[in-house]
Amino acid sequence: MISFVVCKDIKYGRERVWDIISDVRKIPEFWKGTRELNVVEVSKGVYEGEVKFAFPSKGKVRIEVHSEENKVIINYLKGPVIGQHEIYIDGEKVCSKWNVRLTFPFNLRERWTEEHFRSGAEHALDRVIESCAK
Repeated sequence: MISFVVCKDIKYGRERVWDIISDVRKIPEFWKGTRELNVVEVSKGVYEGEVKFAFPSKGKVRIEVHSEENKVIINYLKGPVIGQHEIYIDGEKVCSKWNVRLTFPFNLRERWTEEHFRSGAEHALDRVIESCAK
């Protein structure tokens, strides 16, 4: 199981950060582990479809945008990653919380993958914050 939380200080305003993290079509721009995201809005703030990862694999995903909580929940339903990734604003921080498991054969390198995901989450949050400065 891969479980961790990383947070970064918001420097340029919560609203600007929320505009970026709540736009699900921008996920591949900031989260480099997501090469492509093909989703459709099935109800207000709920998207379903396919995710293609940076490594050669794909899966099924359901994304929920909770504006009132400043939270985006990405549910990985099928594929090499199963579980939940939350991106949210907590006070003056933007956070990425992962609680996922890997399927075979990806689970054979779970410890390395957890560090890779953690580093990727830190870099993604940095990209979100830096884009607010532009």
